[in-house]
Amino acid sequence: MLLQAQSHTVQARSVATRALQPVARSALSSSVLKVHTAQASLLPHHAGSSVSSSSHSSRCSSSWSPRAAVTTSAAAEAAAAATAEQQAAVEGEWSVLNFYHLVDIADPDEMLARHKQYIADHDLHSVCGRIYISKQGINCQGGGLKTHTQQYVSWVASQPEFQGLFHTLWPADGPMFPKLRLKLKPSLISLAGGMEAIPCTNPDMRATPLDPAAWRHKLAKADASKRVVVMDLRNDYEWDAGHFDWAPRPDEEVFAETPAGGGPDELPSPLKGTDPENTEVMMYCTGGIRCDVYSALLHQKGYKNLYTLHGGIQNYLREEGNEHWKGSLFVFDGRMAINPALEGQLPEGAGLPAAVPCSMCGGKASLPHVNCANIDCNELFIACNECKKQYHGCCCEECQAAPRLLRPIKINGGNYGNWGNYADVDTLGPVMASARNHEGRVARRARRREALQAKRESLMAERQELKAAMKAAMRAAEEAAQQEAEQTTKAAALVA
Repeated sequence: MLLQAQSHTVQARSVATRALQPVARSALSSSVLKVHTAQASLLPHHAGSSVSSSSHSSRCSSSWSPRAAVTTSAAAEAAAAATAEQQAAVEGEWSVLNFYHLVDIADPDEMLARHKQYIADHDLHSVCGRIYISKQGINCQGGGLKTHTQQYVSWVASQPEFQGLFHTLWPADGPMFPKLRLKLKPSLISLAGGMEAIPCTNPDMRATPLDPAAWRHKLAKADASKRVVVMDLRNDYEWDAGHFDWAPRPDEEVFAETPAGGGPDELPSPLKGTDPENTEVMMYCTGGIRCDVYSALLHQKGYKNLYTLHGGIQNYLREEGNEHWKGSLFVFDGRMAINPALEGQLPEGAGLPAAVPCSMCGGKASLPHVNCANIDCNELFIACNECKKQYHGCCCEECQAAPRLLRPIKINGGNYGNWGNYADVDTLGPVMASARNHEGRVARRARRREALQAKRESLMAERQELKAAMKAAMRAAEEAAQQEAEQTTKAAALVA
């Protein structure tokens, strides 16, 4: 905690210095800027998540100098204190906003300009996050001051293209996103081959949405058979944080790898061997957009009985609690994990429960996830606080012997900023190896991707071997039973 506080204090001072310029905004705007910058080191990122490590690094300015920030003047420190007071004045008024709407957009460029103009004209400076627009609609994971997010989403819902917009608004302790990324994207979600060819804007092609109560009722009838398939359409590490009963862990590391081809056999493993005409398929994800898009694809493959969870997991936990749910919910903002059903029930300082045990000792783990302190690994993992300390924030023993850089331990989770934030300040406890080479960032990422791909291929090979062994054992058992039956028949014939 001390290490994190030091890092955030240095960043706050740097922002306060910029706030002293004559062209500075109002005190509240400066407060927003300060907190946005401080929160930049808290966002989750993963190779397959919508918040990539490259985008996160760009948010943590490479030109920022720890040494220069430490020498900030007393006047800047006073300004930082003033902005902190302004921040305290609006504490509790921040929110996280989530919504999406699948609809044909005739002119995405005009739509983008319309959104930018409205935000600028009404000075909604606190609205931040990811707002993507495409020919197939809009997808927003954002936040800001509650008055700003409410005004923005009310305006969006009033637009002719977005009539009937459903949104969720959650209270937050502060800004959960460092900046606004309002842009055009060919696909609103990451999916192999994109989503442009999927008729997801046609409501008749999408699954039947179930409200949380109806979902709970139908889920209670599900079992391990293939009559009702419960399918998690998220990344595998999100499943580790929490999941519904009867939902197997996705074989794919990230949702973007979920089979999306046109062939009848290109299906996720839970649907292999099922009857499209008679199998009920229940799909869920964080907010609902991945399920709506993928259900249109399954509809094209002949599946008739498709159901999605309206409002996603977060809406279910708020309305129905933890019934049929294990663990907590991974989210792609500064909170990293939430569980509305447990609000006010956990001891102070206790982490949220995970659905899986500690990846190192097998004991009880707590959320949020944490990235490996070995910068060349950066694996997102779940562990208990004891193992985080024992392994110095690394995901395994091997990573403790990092050839290049070990970052400070993050016992309470959170994300790392630019590696330069840790490379030059002794008080932050870096470990720079003398054998560090001058390998470029692109080369390092390529090497990490190759290592992860090799790991996935190894796991898939192990699963295939296990399945083959199980099939061989079943065949052997069947043959033995058949031979025994034949011998019994022969013995009976001899007696007769």
